[in-house]
Amino acid sequence: MQKALGRKIVLTASATEMSDFLNNPFIAFVGGFGKGPIPLSYVRKTLYPHRPKRADGQASYAPYGLRKVESILIEGGFSPNDIAVAYPEDLDSFIGPETKVVGISSMDPTGMGYVSKTYSSIVGGGEPMNRIEFRKLVTHPAIKKYKPQLKIIVGGYGSWQLERQRVSQSYGVDCVLMGGRPGPIIELFKKAVNGEHLPRIAKADETLDNWNYNQEMPIIKNVAIHGAVEISKGCGRNCQFCTPTMQHKIDVPLEKIMKEVALSVAQGSDHITLITEDMFLYGAKDPKFVPNREAVIKLFKTVADYPGVKSIQAAHMSLAPVWYDPNMIRELAEILIEKSWYSFGKKPIITAETGIETGSARLMKKYMAGKMLPFQPEQWQDVVTNAFGILNDNDWYPLATLIIGLPDEKEEDMLQTLELMDKLKDYKAFYVPLFFVPLENCVLMNKKGAEMDSLSKARWDFFIKCWEYNIKIWKPTFLENRLSNPLLYKTFDNFIIPYFGKILGVYYGLTRGEKSEQLKQAVWTLSLPMPEAKSKSKS
Repeated sequence: MQKALGRKIVLTASATEMSDFLNNPFIAFVGGFGKGPIPLSYVRKTLYPHRPKRADGQASYAPYGLRKVESILIEGGFSPNDIAVAYPEDLDSFIGPETKVVGISSMDPTGMGYVSKTYSSIVGGGEPMNRIEFRKLVTHPAIKKYKPQLKIIVGGYGSWQLERQRVSQSYGVDCVLMGGRPGPIIELFKKAVNGEHLPRIAKADETLDNWNYNQEMPIIKNVAIHGAVEISKGCGRNCQFCTPTMQHKIDVPLEKIMKEVALSVAQGSDHITLITEDMFLYGAKDPKFVPNREAVIKLFKTVADYPGVKSIQAAHMSLAPVWYDPNMIRELAEILIEKSWYSFGKKPIITAETGIETGSARLMKKYMAGKMLPFQPEQWQDVVTNAFGILNDNDWYPLATLIIGLPDEKEEDMLQTLELMDKLKDYKAFYVPLFFVPLENCVLMNKKGAEMDSLSKARWDFFIKCWEYNIKIWKPTFLENRLSNPLLYKTFDNFIIPYFGKILGVYYGLTRGEKSEQLKQAVWTLSLPMPEAKSKSKS
């Protein structure tokens, strides 16, 4: 009976964001790619399927942010029986005449994120899948059937995009929620359940100094995708193109971290993803960002020693601590290589995302003077190359982002970045060049973003060089991990990939020019060129 009437509060996210992307966190980048002519049903099935449902029909895994909202509402007085966390395809089972609010979490609802902005037209073509799936979610028949009696609240790191693109009203969104502070979120949902008027924009400001994150933010009640557990929030390095770095760093107490690890393992996840802006700064108090080796080692060893944890993946790291304290990297490697989630060929490796961004000391000093601390902006290329050497020596293969088109970027800045890439050519890493995007609540939010059609020759050369390096490093192991038949491997390596790339290159060359042809060919050569995830984990 309750199922027919619906739950008061239904929490969900788009199809791309409710998927674990076949157990591989890094493949989630492809949500920003264009779908092209491939049928959506096929893409969903083969690229971002959903985990089996729980016995009560709810989602077994959900994004970490959505799990936090679920916990906030329960701790704020709502009954768990009034809340459902559902996959988009199951909304019919939970939305009914008694449903008062649908809460949607989104990282990239309109395709304005760095990856979507850069790659939607290069890979697949057309709208990014993140945008397509979000639009399908907000126009779901079950939601439309019970509007306007129910309210739609959209939150998450990408919610600002709806206002920037001016699509909130056309999408039927009643309120855009920015920020994650529990108190304002609880009050907003209470208003929605009571049928009260909602503001078009609601701010649950996380930058205020008068709140205690660790006291106010409850632990999750149910497991998140990839066994996500937050270990720190914010960064404090103040990079002007980034939002999290503008926030003061807050470390989650180890006791609280382990409660979420225990819950995740108990609910079926033997893989733990540690959410952080910088894994090496956990416990650090030094204003120049000198790492606290003892705190970092204790954290990772405690998680690794917990019964049932088979693999650990940290989300982000910075490079300066690597060069500052190589012994920390060696000690961590001894712990993490035994819990590796990825492999290079047959060898287990450790990886995390990091930001190189540029090779220009001038741009480093102007836009991210805290990024290389405790070193100086003029040392940035040395920081990067020495850190990569130390990482590779200890079986760390980083995934590195670089930004094209920062405001005031000059040709000599790009040439310095090309110079840096030449220095990195013999290291094992995966490079992701990205167009500058003015994100909300960052210093550069009002600046103009970079566009593909305006790229100079040096910028095209850099873009292509990154992907040429990726092909050289990752193509052999990428194919070996997916094609066990030697004959099939040779067929793909010698015939299908080269000629498929040329065919696409000719098409793209006719529509976008010679440099775009080279880029299209390079990206398509690897298709999904991420490090191979092991299949031992359930999450």
